[in-house]
Amino acid sequence: MSPMTRAGYAVIVLFLAACNSPTPAAPVTKPGAINMKEPRRMVGTENDVRVDAEIFGEDMIQGGSIAIKYEITNQRATPILIADLIAQSSYDPDTRTVTIAIGSEIPGEELLPRLISIPSGGRRTFHTGAHISIAMPPNSPWIPKPRALQLRVNFLGDPAPFVKLVDIPERSVRDKKLADELFPKWVERNETVTTNALPMRWQGPRTGGIDDATPARRRRGPG
Repeated sequence: MSPMTRAGYAVIVLFLAACNSPTPAAPVTKPGAINMKEPRRMVGTENDVRVDAEIFGEDMIQGGSIAIKYEITNQRATPILIADLIAQSSYDPDTRTVTIAIGSEIPGEELLPRLISIPSGGRRTFHTGAHISIAMPPNSPWIPKPRALQLRVNFLGDPAPFVKLVDIPERSVRDKKLADELFPKWVERNETVTTNALPMRWQGPRTGGIDDATPARRRRGPG
């Protein structure tokens, strides 16, 4: 994935923070919200962090959104932090898998996202909607169509450098000095958990929608 400048990323973060959209992750404190008997469930355990997720529906639609409920369990001895911004999708034609990335953002030129803390032994459940935007010509016979979906959760395993952003009331804050200070630490301390891939049905873009519009570019973190 081609990188963006930090200034370009800051513009995108500002736009996301200003949007009154239902799709950003919203934490829910009720434990056990994931149906552990649901056969269409995604699970991933890495770096002493567990992710359980449910996908609502069996179709991926180009230009549409897909509802996801996911639960993060921190099995570490220390807290972890999740960036609270909109989930993003990417596509690997080799594996024909769409990946929904959670918490993959890094600081922009001035803006920094809110961080949600999950304590040691803690569990938090989130609901989000991920926009499916895959760069491929419609009905192209040369590009393999997506057939599976997985979730990748990015988190910060060392909360100490990021305490000023933990559970703040704002979706993002503007602080150029802090953004410059945290940028390398954010990249170095990012860790991930990737779930299994769940089979899905692929549908092309909806007719008469906004699917042909070129999506705004943005800078992402390692996930």
